[in-house]
Amino acid sequence: MADATGERPARLDVTLDACASCAIRHSSLCGALSGEELRRLNAIATRTQLDVGEVHLFAGDDQHSFANVTGGVAKLVRGAEDGRAQIVGLLFPSDFIGGALGQDRAAPSPYAIEAVSEVALCTFPKAKFERVLHDHPTLEFKLLQRTMGELEIAREWMVLLGRKTAEERLATFLLYVAGKMRNVSCTGHTSFDLPLSRSDIADYIGLTLETVSRQMSKLKKAGIIRIEGTKHITFIDEDRLKARADF
Repeated sequence: MADATGERPARLDVTLDACASCAIRHSSLCGALSGEELRRLNAIATRTQLDVGEVHLFAGDDQHSFANVTGGVAKLVRGAEDGRAQIVGLLFPSDFIGGALGQDRAAPSPYAIEAVSEVALCTFPKAKFERVLHDHPTLEFKLLQRTMGELEIAREWMVLLGRKTAEERLATFLLYVAGKMRNVSCTGHTSFDLPLSRSDIADYIGLTLETVSRQMSKLKKAGIIRIEGTKHITFIDEDRLKARADF
């Protein structure tokens, strides 16, 4: 949790060596930085670790910092007026957390950010990070590119929720998660652990738990995916999965 200044306490020391060995450096914002620029960003960085279920930011909290996800998966949750909570996004390694640049530093967050696995974050005080962006246009441009990419994903998700069938929604979700995993590992892996429970998947893609389970079984019986336990997924025929997603 944040202290009275809005900063989370440090749990891990950040060193330049840690930045150089960071598994997601080249796929994250930091990949745009030279050695000197990385040293400046490192000087304002704090590493934190979240346990499963721990909340990094509650809806309504003041946003005093930005953060880069360096490990694990978190979910963005927004509350509805009737008291229900809706998962509106997932954060994977190399994803960036933060409000709009230049807005009031005390602007409340519209979302809660909750860890669904053990999550590692590299956090930056908002005012100091914005000064680094001002001095390094390359980093600012890369952040803008990411923001535009996230907007495009949000638009695609609106299409998914509004027009796709239950089978298409689940297939699209599986392909999306696999793509994010590959982006981090830089491999062609088609085997991964789902970051969400089936009930959370249902919430995220606008289906019931029963429908998600039924569609999972359908893809398994069709020989398109293999399921081990409740969360481990292996793609057997990705081309057919893409066809089921209507890609």
